[in-house]
Amino acid sequence: MAFDADKTLQDMIKAISGVLSGEWPAIKSCVERALEKEKEAIAKIAKARLKNQIDDDDMRRHLEDRKLVLEAALLACQVTAKMAAQNAANAAIDVLSKAIKAAL
Repeated sequence: MAFDADKTLQDMIKAISGVLSGEWPAIKSCVERALEKEKEAIAKIAKARLKNQIDDDDMRRHLEDRKLVLEAALLACQVTAKMAAQNAANAAIDVLSKAIKAAL
């Protein structure tokens, strides 16, 4: 069976969306961009293993490195989503506050 980087990337996105289902709408595009940036590195690891240029231990080490990069990207996505939610809440409360003051 040949390695398909595009399909694997889509499967990875599905796996992430399943785990982060509650946050998914807010972080979807950020996660997709992060994985797209990882596509080349993922494909290189797969290609090297399939050509026996690296063994299973080397592959595991490379995948662990990619995991750390992906974790950092996902944390950044969550922080960005939280900031957006905070900004939206601040804007809504500002409108409410101004409406109450105007009614006084």
